[in-house]
Amino acid sequence: MAGGVIELGEVPRETPTVVGADRLVPRRALLMLLSALLVATTAAAAPLPALGRPTIVPARLGDTMFLDGRRMLLVSGSATLVSQISRRVVRAYDLPSTRLVSTTTVTVSGGINQVLPAGDTVVVSYQVDASGTWATVAVAEGTEQTRWRRTARLIAVSEADGQALLGTDEAVSAVDLRTGATRWRLPRPPDGYIAETGWDATNYPRWLVLLTDSGRLESRDPHTGALLATRAIPPREGRANGLIWPVDDLVMADDGGPGFAAYRLPALTPLWHTGADLSSSWMQAACGRLICTFRQQRGLTAIDPADGRELWENPDWAYAEPVGPYLLATRAERGVDEPGLWVIDPATGRSRGNFGRWEYLAATGDGRFYGKLDVPGEFLVHYGILDPDTFTVRVLGTAADVSNSCQAVAGLLICRLVDASVALWPLR
Repeated sequence: MAGGVIELGEVPRETPTVVGADRLVPRRALLMLLSALLVATTAAAAPLPALGRPTIVPARLGDTMFLDGRRMLLVSGSATLVSQISRRVVRAYDLPSTRLVSTTTVTVSGGINQVLPAGDTVVVSYQVDASGTWATVAVAEGTEQTRWRRTARLIAVSEADGQALLGTDEAVSAVDLRTGATRWRLPRPPDGYIAETGWDATNYPRWLVLLTDSGRLESRDPHTGALLATRAIPPREGRANGLIWPVDDLVMADDGGPGFAAYRLPALTPLWHTGADLSSSWMQAACGRLICTFRQQRGLTAIDPADGRELWENPDWAYAEPVGPYLLATRAERGVDEPGLWVIDPATGRSRGNFGRWEYLAATGDGRFYGKLDVPGEFLVHYGILDPDTFTVRVLGTAADVSNSCQAVAGLLICRLVDASVALWPLR
């Protein structure tokens, strides 16, 4: 790469031969795209592989798709307005085979935002009304038998424990998946806040952290509710509004002075105090070797998790996440034809270059990532493997009749088509 220009060394010079689902792709659109790509191409490469027909799963307009890594769940008519009682059908498909596993009917009174299968139970979260009230219902998979229903936010489900973790303004509690019986309950202090952190491979938190205005800091086991450790810190007003930042195995808390103090979970061992100005930050995330804190307007501050030092601050980045040894970042303000994905050096926060209009889909696990490139106005998506180290793009194929919603899961590119059905292509 020279001067931040992408060297698409593996993008073909000739027009791709692409066959979509039931119709030929317009040749003019491909030629226009190819011309734009060749501006950045410095070397010839192998021809683009021809696209085979995808596996098609029928769906209707208004159906919503949820993916959990092992299954694809299609929920009928999830565009229903809140407070309207309706019966929704949840079809579960195994991935990557797309075999229909079960059909479950659930009765809800609002828009569904989460569907989690666990053993022989399907747990569904939905919004009851526009005020933000949430409810959770559990149904025996493959039936319309409701096992239990709670007015509570669904936090997570543990199939191994056979329980669902729920939250309300009053408490966090665990309920039995089959019976709905409460196994344990952690009251939320009126002057405090409870946060989940350290999510494991099953999307269940490793710890719960409680912090109060009066200075009580606790770590709890989210499987049993048991107290793991407690620590007294200086009192501080406003903690009930969420002035606690758990990031993986540490938690940062406002300790009453400038900056934040960090403690290692679960023992709440004091680690360090940072003087970085994080007062306007709204979210924190683990960024590989860094802690990224994002400001409410835009901008990113990087903290060293070893000692709390502010490593750098950059006003350009709205969000970032690690891929291999680098960070992939996006900008808050971006024009239609401007780059959307930047590779930044985690040591300095400065850009190494960008991938043009390519968008991130998922990490490949070897320092690269799957990405997609939409062809404006043509319902075409090119997809491939992008390397942030060499800035090369290996195009895997082209998806036709795509309505813009694509995800990469279980070795598949999964997209909604213009007729609302779901198409699945193998990522090879």
